[in-house]
Amino acid sequence: MIEGPKGKKKLMEKDNEVFLTPNQAAEILNVSLSTLKKFIYSGKIKTLKTPGGHHRIRKSDLFEMMNIEAISGQSGDQEHQTLLEVSRGLINLLERRQKFCCGHASVVCRISLKIGLGLSFSAEDMCKLQLAALLHDIGMLAIEEGILNKITTLSEMEYSTIKTHPALGADLISSVQSFQKLSPIIRQHHERYDGLGYPSGLKRDEICPEAKIVSLAEAFAAMTASDSYRKPLSEKQALCEIKKNYGGQFDPEITESFLKNYEVSRKKNDE
Repeated sequence: MIEGPKGKKKLMEKDNEVFLTPNQAAEILNVSLSTLKKFIYSGKIKTLKTPGGHHRIRKSDLFEMMNIEAISGQSGDQEHQTLLEVSRGLINLLERRQKFCCGHASVVCRISLKIGLGLSFSAEDMCKLQLAALLHDIGMLAIEEGILNKITTLSEMEYSTIKTHPALGADLISSVQSFQKLSPIIRQHHERYDGLGYPSGLKRDEICPEAKIVSLAEAFAAMTASDSYRKPLSEKQALCEIKKNYGGQFDPEITESFLKNYEVSRKKNDE
């Protein structure tokens, strides 16, 4: 930390990165220091520790958190906040029925939002992406629990049943006026860039951007998830699979945004 002309502490800089003290971060967020510490202890804000044991917050991490928190309803958009609470309630219901999906929707949502930020989505599109990412598997509510929680290999008929969940989810969401804009995203989140997906075999620009994002985010989340019946891939292995399917299963632009974001995050965590 560098002292200014009048003893005022300046921002600490290292390798073109700017680091803030908790007091400085609290000022930017316009919250009390105690509230800022709650963000730190809950994991919403990542920190680095100085040799003396003091917290330092990367400015870019702080701004990313601010963006995502604003999207999450902290911006004062009461309608979005209400829809978000309803969505989380539905996801809680799904996770009670589907044994191996606990936390899946939240992980897919977090990855999707980072991709959207990387693609400079508008605030409105980010809100839509957030809700759709949370609710992408909501059609699973209409599928028998015995199939959802089956550990052994699914039969051809059972797999066909599972593949109905995007259309079931889209139909369910369409019945609620405030959620109708999410219907195409949910219906298309298992379509593929090369046209080999389902339920409609759409390809390239026939698939909406938000569905392409959720598709990639879900694939990465599923490959790295710690399920009790399947050994997860390492992040390195999952990244290799994503790269292998560049331009096939996944949209090239979406893939590049994901990989760029992942590389930036990895470098930060290695520092």
